[in-house]
Amino acid sequence: MSAEYSVKHIPHSWFGHLYQRSANALELTTEGITFISTQGQFLARFRQTHQLLNAGHLSWQQLDHPPIFSASLLGSLLSVNAAGTCYQIPFLSYFAKSHFKQQVELLWALSHANQLCDLISRIEKAISSRYLRRSLVDKIRPRIEREYRRWFPWSDSVELPTKTRAALTQLRDFYHWNNADVEHIREHYIQSQLLAFADFFDHVESNPLTDKQRRACIIDDDNNLLLAGAGTGKTSVMVGRAGYLVASGQAQADDILLLAYGKKAAKEMDQRIKHQLGTDDIKASTFHSLGLKIIAEVEGVNPSLSPWVNDEQAKDKWVHNRLQTLIEDEPYRKQVFDYFSHFYYVEKNPFEFTTEGDYFEYLNDNDIRSLKGERVKSFAELYIANWLFINGIEYQYEAKYEYDVSTVDFRQYQADFYLPQHHVYIEYYAIDGANNTAPYIDNAAYFASMEWQRQLHKKHQTNCIELFYYQHKKNQLINRLEQALTVFKVNYSPLPDDAILATLYKLGRVTELAKLFSQLIGLYKAACVDEKGLEQIFANAGDPQQTRKAFELLQPILQQYQQHLSASGDIDFEDMIAKALGYLQSGQYVSPWRYIMVDELQDISEPRARLVRALRDSRANTSNTDTSLFCVGDDWQAIYRFSGADVSLTTQFSRYFGNTTETYLDLTFRFNNRIGEVASAFVSKNPNQINKNIHSLVQVVDPAISILRRGANEGATKDEPSSNALEQALNALSVRVAKATDKPTTKPTVYLLARFWFQLPDKDLLRQLTVNYPMLVIECLSFHASKGKEADYVVIMGLTQGIHGFPSKKMTPPILDAFLPQAEDFEFAEERRLFYVALTRAKHRVYVLADMTNASPFLVELIQQHYAIEQNEFSRSLVQTLFEQIKCAQCTTGTLIPGTGKFKSFFSCSHSPLCDHKQAGCDLCGSPMTRKRAKGFTICLNDNCGHMAPLCNICGADMTLRESARGAFWGCKNYRGNSGLSCSHTIATEKITRLQAH
Repeated sequence: MSAEYSVKHIPHSWFGHLYQRSANALELTTEGITFISTQGQFLARFRQTHQLLNAGHLSWQQLDHPPIFSASLLGSLLSVNAAGTCYQIPFLSYFAKSHFKQQVELLWALSHANQLCDLISRIEKAISSRYLRRSLVDKIRPRIEREYRRWFPWSDSVELPTKTRAALTQLRDFYHWNNADVEHIREHYIQSQLLAFADFFDHVESNPLTDKQRRACIIDDDNNLLLAGAGTGKTSVMVGRAGYLVASGQAQADDILLLAYGKKAAKEMDQRIKHQLGTDDIKASTFHSLGLKIIAEVEGVNPSLSPWVNDEQAKDKWVHNRLQTLIEDEPYRKQVFDYFSHFYYVEKNPFEFTTEGDYFEYLNDNDIRSLKGERVKSFAELYIANWLFINGIEYQYEAKYEYDVSTVDFRQYQADFYLPQHHVYIEYYAIDGANNTAPYIDNAAYFASMEWQRQLHKKHQTNCIELFYYQHKKNQLINRLEQALTVFKVNYSPLPDDAILATLYKLGRVTELAKLFSQLIGLYKAACVDEKGLEQIFANAGDPQQTRKAFELLQPILQQYQQHLSASGDIDFEDMIAKALGYLQSGQYVSPWRYIMVDELQDISEPRARLVRALRDSRANTSNTDTSLFCVGDDWQAIYRFSGADVSLTTQFSRYFGNTTETYLDLTFRFNNRIGEVASAFVSKNPNQINKNIHSLVQVVDPAISILRRGANEGATKDEPSSNALEQALNALSVRVAKATDKPTTKPTVYLLARFWFQLPDKDLLRQLTVNYPMLVIECLSFHASKGKEADYVVIMGLTQGIHGFPSKKMTPPILDAFLPQAEDFEFAEERRLFYVALTRAKHRVYVLADMTNASPFLVELIQQHYAIEQNEFSRSLVQTLFEQIKCAQCTTGTLIPGTGKFKSFFSCSHSPLCDHKQAGCDLCGSPMTRKRAKGFTICLNDNCGHMAPLCNICGADMTLRESARGAFWGCKNYRGNSGLSCSHTIATEKITRLQAH
């Protein structure tokens, strides 16, 4: 603005002239607004700063936005905002707005233009020199909004210098930022870094990093989650990211903290960094060493860590010794006896099961046994047996009745309990107060059986006590038993405590309880709960009463454990985490790291995650630079809930850590596409997991997971000269290696994997296998131990059902479950992921060994749901082929297993002895028979035979061909003469012949 226009006067209105006795009200200069001093001065409607008024001048820099003109009866009003205070200058010329508005706005704009341009410049530099973090967007946005309100909309109508107008255009763009704009800025930065550091990413690892690996190294939001599938090179990203941060000048080596789950993983990371980056300055740390470092820096001395931190066996032994000592105290000993008698197992209501077979599976899988070691058929029978045992009453479980009532078709009657010294039988009937049986039990047949038993005892004048399920549910069972025994004058004397205790030790119950308590100590301390929190845990437990009872036994051990640590001057891992966390939260320790990188996120517990979050947040109030958190994980490989790992920290990462940018590694360099297809489809059944699409670098055409079905008692055949399934698999593998056109430079590696270590070959057998197969490198690992490893081939063993089956159906003790992270809703979620881990250890091929008469539900799923697996590489028996069709007719879920009797073959239920169903093989060829092929008939599964026999359409039993004076006929196998349980239904052979013809 030229000198002649540098000063402008705004006159008063006629009223202002009269009232203020001055022609001019204001003087406008390039520096600001000067008030012409006269008597009366001017009026302020809001809070007034008298020092400012006395000065008579407001600079343009003092004004938050341009002055605003408005009309009034006595002249125009000029409103100004200075330092948040609003002033009004009255009695200006009625034409002040039209004559001076644009001049006032231009003068304000010229004064504030440099400030605007500086802001735009700083923002542009911030968003172009580094990855645009969410926190930076959140900081910038209020500043942009504030500046936008100062300039718009008035600036659109003012002629401004080109530079100022350009800055305003940029301001408007910033103001209208949306998520797409932010992503566009981020992508532009990523592309620039990909170009600038292309050579670094090409050579930081032995092979150039993939595009997604490079992007994961560059992307640097406040919270970053890299979801890395099995074999996708997540360690390469950890190394590459650390190197990139240093190479790009964003960080010094000591700005970076690498956190590994365990000491071995941290050592491997250090070696990889040294080899690939050529530096020792970036070190990986464990949570263990991190906690010690924080405590040492605050306290000035290294804390003394309990030796039990690295020696779980020693801790288990100490807990076991404490438990033994406590048991010597009579009140505690009685609590232990009560726990083992009534609360050791997780009881389920038999009425809630769909089939009898499902109920039997539950009893089998959890190995429900009495204190005498007998496997019982119900919890009521368990409590009856334990009470009889503890009270010194000799009993026999399911002893044969003293009078022979067996027939050709029916075995001898066995009561539930027999007291031989008192000649008293006890029968427990599973009926409720409304005379209902479980839904899978034929109510009429059950009551007929009850009546038959009553008549039998009446006929032979034997004494029988009847107990019922409804008594058990009302906690009246034992009282009724005691009353009934009194009637029969059964005297009893409780066993000495030493005898009961010896039994518990013999069964391994005390050792098992001590191991549980040893695990619970850490989980309880990590939970950091007060009395109210503890009550909440009890209330939410699967079995609150059982959880309380177990905790009552644990509590004195907890107290002695903490006393022991205090006396030794030691802390354990939980103390270390809690102390370190406390120092961070109180500000006594401030993290020196600007970049925190966490490996294997899916394996860490909530207390570890709490420590990571506190590290990240500790710099917030003490530094101008924020901390970036980068975590690598794969929820598909989360398999450590039993040790406290919480998969929800991965699946719900942003809920715990805040706004997050997720990246994916979806190209695996390990397993081929056919292994990947099966493994991914299998693990993806759980909808609560993160949906991923893993691709394989290696593409093959044929299925790469082969099923070898073979029963334990099946001998060698012409097609399969070995009777051992493992040897069959290794033979097939050896042939495959020998025929390979692309010969390996080193011996192929083979992992033998199983859910439990004892299911694998022992050292002697492994040594023999190594001798027998010198062209292979064979190693045995459990599924858990194999995580993070890879081999050329994998042989999976132990895919069975039962107490050591897979998936493991054994119930977690309620007290342990209460202190572990919340279980997922999806059935066998973690076990399903464990199978995924096992399958994805192989590069080329997986062999799965299975006996289909007792096969894992996971294997059955692979077959029945038509996964892309190879089923015809090996020959198999009729039973192994048609296992789905030879289900038990009684419990419906058991599989019929072949056996050999004195005269002919037979098949028994896999749920034996809980299910006592047996059936003969085909009368013609001995093969198994099935009810699934034709309604009303059982048919031989041997297609070369095809023999058919009718089923009774009255009671559903098999029918057998019998002879009479009139000739042959089909008679029901449930025929028992005049017995109340007898079924006398018959069918003429001619009728069956006609039906078979159709």
